[in-house]
Amino acid sequence: MFEDKTPESIKAEILSDITAADTREGSYTNNLVSPTATQIWKVYDGIKAVVPIVYIDETSGEYIDKRCAERGIIRKPGTKAHAVLTFTGTDGTVIPAGTIFLTLDGLEYETAAAVTIAAGTEIITVNAVEVGEVYNVAAGSITNQYNSISGLSVVTNVAAAVGGTNAETDESLVMRYYDYLQKPATSGNIHHYEQWALEVDGVGAVKVTPLASGNGTVGILIVGATKQPVSSEIVTNCAAYIEENRPIGATVTVASASGLTINVTATVTISGITTKAAVQTAFASALDAYLKSIAFSTYTLLYSHILYLLLGIDGVTDYSALTVNSGTANITIAADKVPMLGTVVVS
Repeated sequence: MFEDKTPESIKAEILSDITAADTREGSYTNNLVSPTATQIWKVYDGIKAVVPIVYIDETSGEYIDKRCAERGIIRKPGTKAHAVLTFTGTDGTVIPAGTIFLTLDGLEYETAAAVTIAAGTEIITVNAVEVGEVYNVAAGSITNQYNSISGLSVVTNVAAAVGGTNAETDESLVMRYYDYLQKPATSGNIHHYEQWALEVDGVGAVKVTPLASGNGTVGILIVGATKQPVSSEIVTNCAAYIEENRPIGATVTVASASGLTINVTATVTISGITTKAAVQTAFASALDAYLKSIAFSTYTLLYSHILYLLLGIDGVTDYSALTVNSGTANITIAADKVPMLGTVVVS
């Protein structure tokens, strides 16, 4: 912003205005001006920091939350996953509230209340110690005791843990801030419903359909932060939150978009600078980013764009085959679906 302002240039400007004293290098005047110019330069250099404070982006750090708070926009903190554990052991064994159980990867869950084993078994709800989607583990994953309990022989979660969502990222919060500024929300218009839905933990994108089922109705489709279908719990939370804020008389239905799995196979020619495994990894990453970028915005998956992504990978010199969902044509995405990465096989 003030790249032309350096200690040297500032010093030169000051010295050029002095005509009644010796300003040569080493003179008293020159030595006096030097530290002054340096301090003035520090002020100019510090002004650069004002730009990301006034015009926030994902690099603005703590000022993202501060600027958003001015508009009543608060970062979504994320939610903790929960699961039901089944205990097997000796009758009368007590598992206290707050007892920690773990997955093999060390993810911790604690009991919500005390429970006593009777008839050889008991069940209880546990909550993840921290927020995050990583805690939505599969059935049979929570099997370890943090501290061994005498009389408790087996512990497991029969069903998958659900409900965990990540804290909102800087990028997502900045996007909501600019949506608030650029898409005025008034009197229950489309932007209002978008804002309400996006304020709910676990909702990363939303599609609003006015008059979805006739006069006075609104249809809302939601997906998560990674543009994937969301759990019924998130749908319920979103519907309840919108119900608290919607205009009187509106009938609102909230649902998760369903996923359209995209499976890709490719046969390529590569140079010596890469490997098949590296190409497959890079291709899968590029394809996943493309699918997420078109969710709720584009309803045709372009075969030619997927080919472009493949040929754009370093080391890929040619291809002899590329199929997308077993075909070589564009794929139409239904209005209630979002594309999801399935299998990517490169040979």
